[in-house]
Amino acid sequence: MIKDDRNYHQRLQEFCDCYMETDPKKELEKTAKGISGDPSGDLDELALKFFGLGIFYGASEKAKMISINKSKEGKVLFTVESRGQYQLPPPSPQVADRIIFIARAITHVDEDHGKVPVSLGLRNDRIELTFQFDQKAGGETFTILFPEL
Repeated sequence: MIKDDRNYHQRLQEFCDCYMETDPKKELEKTAKGISGDPSGDLDELALKFFGLGIFYGASEKAKMISINKSKEGKVLFTVESRGQYQLPPPSPQVADRIIFIARAITHVDEDHGKVPVSLGLRNDRIELTFQFDQKAGGETFTILFPEL
């Protein structure tokens, strides 16, 4: 077995790059159903795919923010604020937990609340994002704030 030494930040950038020539909304809808294209069914791969597609979708729609909200009951919402606010199909609760875990690992935010700038390399360019975490009463919201494009 080959050990993968790439960190989450690098792998996230690779997922964003991989899907730049696709329709991110269609890919997000497939990924929300658990279709990852990864035959091993690796939860990290599915979470990174949804995470990367969410960032790519937000950037392409000139979104102000996207967020994943998981209630204490386990209900997940995936919200986009672009030209108005709307919902897209959310990931499963397990994938949402893994996305939040990966985002916290990238930013090293362990506290309940945090707001950290993140630079994400995309091909020959980059995008400056802000990852925001808010955990309270058994639920958690992870928000990605986009720069004005």
